[in-house]
Amino acid sequence: MNKKKYMITEVYPNSPLVEVVCEVRFPGELAIECRKDEFYEEIRDRYPTILVPKAGDSLSPYRFENKGRTAEIMLAINRFSFHNKNYSGHKRFIKEFIDLFKTLYKMYSLKKLVRVGWRYINVIPFTREDGIVPLQRFISVNVNLPEGVSDQFENLSMVLISKVPDGTITTRIESIIRSDDQQEALLLDFDFALTEKIAFSKINSCVNMAHEQTRAIFENLITDDYRQYLRGETI
Repeated sequence: MNKKKYMITEVYPNSPLVEVVCEVRFPGELAIECRKDEFYEEIRDRYPTILVPKAGDSLSPYRFENKGRTAEIMLAINRFSFHNKNYSGHKRFIKEFIDLFKTLYKMYSLKKLVRVGWRYINVIPFTREDGIVPLQRFISVNVNLPEGVSDQFENLSMVLISKVPDGTITTRIESIIRSDDQQEALLLDFDFALTEKIAFSKINSCVNMAHEQTRAIFENLITDDYRQYLRGETI
């Protein structure tokens, strides 16, 4: 597919995104477990709601939500992530993540990063056509199926974990039923993990690279007709 048909900076009016996540992982730091309150004091004005782990599971991550419940921070002894369910573009998202990460880094004197991840979770409602999931309306997947296996899918569940330069990307494609309205939908879940050439001094470029890699997978997978719909150019 011609990559000139889209721009990394483009924000689609009809975006299927339901959640965007950026995560860093690092060797465990017990100081985080002992001094979570200090981090909370730094972010409580923007993320006041504390979601406490289940009783007896003290090392599970703590989560801190904003007032509108559209954004969330996850903090554990070996990972930190920022989640947004009201995504308005990568520039604003990355700025917020970097600001939060710098607070974490200074407070706990982290020594090393082992992973920088970016995840796009998309949910595309669909109506079956003759009982079949209309997959080809939305994405182009070239899979060589054995003789006797049809590409007319009644249901679909596929996970691909692929090696890419400096990391891996996990692609999940699945037909689901949304819990809110019981509408059938297609789940497109892309999770890029940068695991090599990571440095604190390059955190901005690492996060931007993770974003670009994940966005490129989405763009190269969807059809041109569906991209037109995302742009509001078709009904």
